[in-house]
Amino acid sequence: MRPTRDLAAVRVALSLAVLCAMSGAASAQPKVPKDAAYELFQQGVALAEARDCPRAIPLFHKSQETYPARGTLYNLALCEKEIGRVASAWRHFNELLPQLEPGDPRLPTTKQELTALEPRLPKLVIELAQGAPAPAELRLDRTALPQGSVGAELPVDPGDHVIVARWEDGRQKETRVSLGEGARENVRLDPPPAAAAPPPPPPATAVSTAPQAPPSPPPDTASAPSSSGRRTLAFVVGGVGAAALGGSLLMGGLALGTKGDLEEECPTPSQCSDRGMSLRSRGQTLTTSSTVLGALGLAGIGAGVVLLLTAPEQGTSVALTPAILPGGGGALLHSHF
Repeated sequence: MRPTRDLAAVRVALSLAVLCAMSGAASAQPKVPKDAAYELFQQGVALAEARDCPRAIPLFHKSQETYPARGTLYNLALCEKEIGRVASAWRHFNELLPQLEPGDPRLPTTKQELTALEPRLPKLVIELAQGAPAPAELRLDRTALPQGSVGAELPVDPGDHVIVARWEDGRQKETRVSLGEGARENVRLDPPPAAAAPPPPPPATAVSTAPQAPPSPPPDTASAPSSSGRRTLAFVVGGVGAAALGGSLLMGGLALGTKGDLEEECPTPSQCSDRGMSLRSRGQTLTTSSTVLGALGLAGIGAGVVLLLTAPEQGTSVALTPAILPGGGGALLHSHF
């Protein structure tokens, strides 16, 4: 008898294990849309009862998209009316009305809400300017509008709205408008002016096949200084030469004065005092300096004169050329007008 009882116990254990596995698999299956929508609906109702309609409305919207239901639509419209979205509430009450059967307790409330909301609706009328083409695309707050909406009264929620119109040729116009409860606003669509057409390309010119001389290089204006620059340089160089020549004359005068004192201190080369030796050295230095400064001064003055004479006026050309003159060589200065 014991083996039979043990076998029965094993069978019961196996049956329980199978039932547990089946219940676990069932709980692991994803929720059906109706269940997911109902959870969202319950969350939205809890927020609406706490007077938090701004957070409840998105949940009602998502629940209605997942699994449409009259109760969800009814609560959505009530919440929208609560926060002043009168056009959205009016639209959803109108959508709900034909779904309610006679005797439904929500039917009288829905009719009353529609009657109360009607005079509060802001109305927007989009019109076309006279002679303007109809836009290929028309959007109100990012929502596409059908072509038949042009000229019709469009109920909108109070607040700011953006109208975007696009035409076939790429032109686009954006219009902003703000409406309060019960207001009516007419917006005229006037397409912006079309962009100017680009100018036609220039006519093609005949290409010559004959060889052409290469273009002459532009004059090298950077290498030669301008006429005014050369004149300025001439005065600077001449001034330096004149200063050097003046220094030469000064040194020569000092050397002559030293020579008189030297004759008293050194009557003969063998009879020369220490002061005489110092005066002799000073005289030699002054004489050398006078000679060097004199040469520099004459060279500077000469260079300044040459630069001044070779700086042509506008329309004048000056050239310095070598020439053979009586008694030696020289240079001739030519000027052409």
